[in-house]
Amino acid sequence: MSLLEENIVTFVKKELKRIQKALSSDQPESLESQSEDEELLDGEDEEQRRSSKEAFLNITLHFLRRMKQEELAECLQRSESISVKI
Repeated sequence: MSLLEENIVTFVKKELKRIQKALSSDQPESLESQSEDEELLDGEDEEQRRSSKEAFLNITLHFLRRMKQEELAECLQRSESISVKI
């Protein structure tokens, strides 16, 4: 596996865990607050990190809706709205 592929797979796995945690909790927690403890990769820009997470969230919402999981998609979107307001 190439270094690029490893980095992408690691990112996707971390984001999916964060999303699953947000969807499975009784109280909707901000996705952003879940990642506050994460360390940035060396030289990774905060804006680039935020942009990558937002893009992955949009992809996830798209797949949930394609799978007819509208309630989960709405719950996830509400969770994201909370993090934007904070």
